[in-house]
Amino acid sequence: MSRTMRKRGNGEGSIYYRESLKKWVAQFTIGKDNNGKQIRKCVYGDSRKEAKDKMDLLLSELKIGKNICNTLTAVNLANEIREMKYKANLIKRASYIRLGETIDIMEKLLPYANIPIQNVTRTLINSQSQVLTEYSQSVITKVWQQLQGAFNEARIRNIVDNNPFDLKGYLIKPKSSKLTKKIDALTIDEEKRFIKELDKGYDDYTIVFYIAIYTGMRISEILALKRDDIDFENKKIYVRKTLSHVDKGRILLEKTTKTYAGMRDVPILNILYDKLIEYKIDKKIGYLFLKNGNFIHATSFNTRFQKICKNANIRVYKKRVGIKGGRKTKKVYECDITKSKVNTHMLRHTFATRCIENGVNPVVLQRILGHKDIQVTLNTYTSVFHEFKEKEIDKINSIF
Repeated sequence: MSRTMRKRGNGEGSIYYRESLKKWVAQFTIGKDNNGKQIRKCVYGDSRKEAKDKMDLLLSELKIGKNICNTLTAVNLANEIREMKYKANLIKRASYIRLGETIDIMEKLLPYANIPIQNVTRTLINSQSQVLTEYSQSVITKVWQQLQGAFNEARIRNIVDNNPFDLKGYLIKPKSSKLTKKIDALTIDEEKRFIKELDKGYDDYTIVFYIAIYTGMRISEILALKRDDIDFENKKIYVRKTLSHVDKGRILLEKTTKTYAGMRDVPILNILYDKLIEYKIDKKIGYLFLKNGNFIHATSFNTRFQKICKNANIRVYKKRVGIKGGRKTKKVYECDITKSKVNTHMLRHTFATRCIENGVNPVVLQRILGHKDIQVTLNTYTSVFHEFKEKEIDKINSIF
């Protein structure tokens, strides 16, 4: 049920309270379409004055030529920006797909991202964004970045007067209700058992795990290596490319790394140098890790990694399968690697953790890992740095 409070003259519009919305509505004419039919527009407010002020503002903007009929939404603009960046070669195919996934979340969860961006209010953003708390903080940040970019584009096009995401304290960015995942690295003892198991020899791809644990490189970066990327004379690995998984599992060789900072020179430790020689990497040509002439999916190495961890008795999931024996009965267990939570990214974290534990400068570690700035390194390994700091304080106490 609605109630008209005041009729404005000369077809300028009316202001009334709509009970179903619990809002005041100002409805007015902004022009005519190509068929001569009047174009009507509505604005809303929590009070009659707020609705009237919005209407008066839009009418004044219409008089100075500002386009208030624009129907572009935050989703529309975010997708336009995504397309422009991809066509301009500013983002890779994998990044293009990941941005699409983020925009899909906006479209499905945030009603205000699907209405004309000029009609989006602070109240709508703050109230409707609360649903994002069910996602990780990383996802929330990505959504926030896309919204910020969309509003910035709208400001550039003169659709909105300002970008609410740039006004400090104006919006409340949601905080994830999920617990922050602690960096999962192998302990020193687990690392020793893992290396001991690797040393037994598995196949020609075992060297991938040695490279991962002794350089901190991503598996997708290792699998993109060519013989020319390994400089035995200067003991460096030149990280210039990576593999991406796009379009239903299709593997794509990217001409650059995940980020610009990812293009780096990684030192070859003496222990790794010996392994590379042992696996005759210096004798190979072309891409080092192909299967039947094709690139290997990085996730397939998770299964290999789990099997190695199982054999090394590292975080295996055991289930009871029966009881055997006579008077001295014994419960029988077997390992179920399908429920194992270990993954190859732990090797990157293990390398970084060992570096921090042994006092490697964070800036040096940042460059080896290929993080775009030092803050990424510090934020990723906060708990490890904190633990290292506590140990350093113990050293200081021993001095005095």
